[in-house]
This record gives sequence, C-alpha cells and structure tokens, in this order.
Amino acid sequence: MVDDSAANRKFCRMFLEEVYGTSLCFFEESDGAQGLRTCRAVAPDCVLLDHSLPDMTGLEFVAQLHQETPLNKPAFAVVMFTDPSSYQAIPKATRKGLNRELREEHARLARSLAEKEVLIKEVHHRVKNNLQIIASLLRLQAEATTESTAAAVLRDSQHRVEAIAIIHEQLYESPDLRQVHLGQQANLLMANLFNAFGVDPARISGQVVVCPRPDGNPLVLGVDQAIPAGLILNELISNALKHAFPGERCGSIRVEAHSREGTVQLSVIDDGVGLPEDLANRESKSLGLKIVKVLVRQSGGILEMKRDAGTIFRLSFRER
Repeated sequence: MVDDSAANRKFCRMFLEEVYGTSLCFFEESDGAQGLRTCRAVAPDCVLLDHSLPDMTGLEFVAQLHQETPLNKPAFAVVMFTDPSSYQAIPKATRKGLNRELREEHARLARSLAEKEVLIKEVHHRVKNNLQIIASLLRLQAEATTESTAAAVLRDSQHRVEAIAIIHEQLYESPDLRQVHLGQQANLLMANLFNAFGVDPARISGQVVVCPRPDGNPLVLGVDQAIPAGLILNELISNALKHAFPGERCGSIRVEAHSREGTVQLSVIDDGVGLPEDLANRESKSLGLKIVKVLVRQSGGILEMKRDAGTIFRLSFRER
C-alpha cells in the first residue's frame, strides 16, 4: 500500500488481516519513490495506491510501475483510492451515500481496532504478571534451598522467566503490539541481571549500543524473534557475569546490535578472562550454552565465539 496517511495504512492493514489472517504479507510506504522500490523488491500481487502522493500522482506512479515491470513477469494489479468528489460523473446523491458509508466503515474499523488493542494489551499485561509470579516463586525457592547447585539452577530459571516477562512488559506499553524495540529490551535485561547478581557498577560496567536502521528508524524485532533474542542475551550476559570476572577483577560487558541488508547482528562482548581452554567440555555440561545453541538453530541464525582480549559472542540472523 502506498499512501501518505499512516491512519489509512493502519486501517487497511487491519481490515485485510481480518480477511486473510497469517497468509497476508502487507508492505506499506508513504511516498511514490519508496513505493516503486518496494514493488521492484517484493513483486506484490496487488498495489493499493493513493491518487495524491507527496512526490507524484497515482497515475504517474502507475506509469512508472508498468515501465519498470519486466516483460516476462505479470503486471501488478492496482487499486487506486481517490476522493469520490473528483469524479463529476458520479451523481451528488451517490457521492453522499458513498461518503456516509465510508465514514461509518471508518468508525467501525476504529472501534474494532481500539477494542483489539485494549484486549491484546491486557493479554500481554496478564502474561507479564503471571511470569513475574513464577519468577518470584523461583526466587523464594532458591533462597529456601540449602544446596548451592540447586539454588543456582533455580536462580537461572528465574532469570529466564524474567527475560520473557520483560518482552511482554514492553509489548503492552508499546504503541505497536507486533514488535519490540531491541535497544530497550537489551537495556532492561542488562539492568535486571546486574541487579539480580548484585553487581558493583564500580567494578563491572554494562553498556548497550544498538544502531538505528539505515533509514534512521530504531531497530525493532517481531515478537517471534524478540523472545529467542531476549533469552539468548539473558544467557550470554549471565555467563559473562558468572565467569568473565573472577575474584575482584574489573571490566565491562557490552551489547551491540545493528541491521544491514536484512540481517541483524547481535553481539555480547566482555573484556574478562576470555574463553576457557576446556570450552568444549564445559559446553557439554552448561545448560545455558545448550539453550543458546538450540535458540540459534531455531531462529535460523549463526553464532560465532572468539577470544579477543576477553570474549565475543556474535549472533547473526535474517529479519522476518
């Protein structure tokens, strides 16, 4: 859909999602030039087009679109929206009826959208509250357990549950319920783990550097990718806090992320003692590293590990 009205694009997306559900792949642009680039890139089945765009008319857009469509590919279906009053051949009474129906449909969609947003926010809020209850129970059980290994396992489970709860907290506070701001997610995770491990900020510092997308927008992930990414970050930051700074060693843990050409690269970097020589043996015993490998495999990503004045874990995966 190419339309400079964000509200129009939102309503059309919602209406089409009601009809097509998960089989719909909806792309939206606010100007003609970017719309043409997207059409070239994704070859849509249909283009919903506003007659008046900021940089060209709808007719100019269609002309360029047909010129750039290869002969061996079918032309796009185009549905153009415009003000009914511009068609003088339409009787005045008909225009009034159409306008009334459009206003009524617009109001219905607005009510439906508001109701769904409230419902989804409430679901995320309740899920987050229930996860926090589970995390609190795990913490209480860990405090009541006298066996140190069992207590450590319970605390690790508590942190994993809290990592998922943080994502649901972001979702019900976000204006867009479909995606999570990666920088905010990483900052919340870092702060939660530093607090849970009782880290002295004068000894170990934490930093999150998430670069915006090339178009200047913040780097966000869909829920299906935000949850595994959050769990991976939780495991890697926890491992650094446990093993990178033995004794009173000082240092820092840094999370970096950026997106280029549809690939997200997410890194956890510390300047601690580095990877142990018996890493392969430790991996076989570490549940945290097993969880990371499973999540990386499920996300279709690639995980690199290397020692470089500390330890670097770098995860790369395609955006969906």
